[in-house]
Amino acid sequence: MSAAPRIVLFALGGTIASLQGASGRAVAGAMTGMELIERLDLDLPVTLEVETLAQKPSNAITFDDLFLVRDLAAQAVAEGAAGVVISQGTDTLEDSAFLMDLICDLPQAGLVLTGAQRVPYAPGSDAAPNIRDAITTAASRAAQGAGALLVFDQEIHEARHVRKVSSHRLGGFGSPGHGALGTLDGEFVDLRRPAPWDKPRFTTLQPPLPRVDILPAAMQASPKLLRAAVESGAQGLVLDGMGRGQVPPDWLPEIAQLRQDGVPVAITSSTLSGRLAEDYDYPGCLADLKALGVTPMDEITARKARLLMMCDLAAARPTPA
Repeated sequence: MSAAPRIVLFALGGTIASLQGASGRAVAGAMTGMELIERLDLDLPVTLEVETLAQKPSNAITFDDLFLVRDLAAQAVAEGAAGVVISQGTDTLEDSAFLMDLICDLPQAGLVLTGAQRVPYAPGSDAAPNIRDAITTAASRAAQGAGALLVFDQEIHEARHVRKVSSHRLGGFGSPGHGALGTLDGEFVDLRRPAPWDKPRFTTLQPPLPRVDILPAAMQASPKLLRAAVESGAQGLVLDGMGRGQVPPDWLPEIAQLRQDGVPVAITSSTLSGRLAEDYDYPGCLADLKALGVTPMDEITARKARLLMMCDLAAARPTPA
């Protein structure tokens, strides 16, 4: 009989590790990872190791936390782990999944992130099912080398497309316009490979990452915000554009000046799905932005485009002598 696969769970806190506070409200991350696993009383055919790296709510997760997970995950796999699971709060779970997909490469192991919408002490909590499914996925052959996967509500999502789609429902995550990569039914994992994407890898990158700001395009949004962001320290900008990649027409002079000053600028779409396209010919359209040297970032959210630009800028900085 073959040995049970070894899975390492790195716990960062979040709703999934909450306890009820004196106020009656949840204290996110109050439990350690081991306390959570003991409370859930899971019965899985794996050898599970648990390491608590943080006990934070999701809004307090940092890049340093994730780079530490990256390094420890690589070490765990080098020492024989078949898979890695990361548990944290859901509000930044899609960000963490995308960044881990960029900075962590585990071709011989599964890499899975999960969390919960309901605290573990609430009736009908999804904490135990999501942890169980994440561990099951990480241990599966299908997950090996598939990049960072997000497991939630019996679905498996690709880091590139997944996003939080509900603030409270158990089906809290989806991949609008693309759908899940797979599903789980108990110990059965049905997972297809993600579509090819020539994504960069930043496996040797080290923090800190340069600051990049997101500017949402909206009706009569002020172009002064772009200059203010750069003057206050942003080294790059992501424009969360409208439709196919449009911004208000009076943004163009400011964008032109920023590009002339050497500030990298990218454009995404704030829509739930669909590609950017040069379909239009009017001031503020994608064709105008591209002519100014703005980089289109297709089919990823502004939050993910920001992470990609931060990694790109960090990778391009001179290596210390």
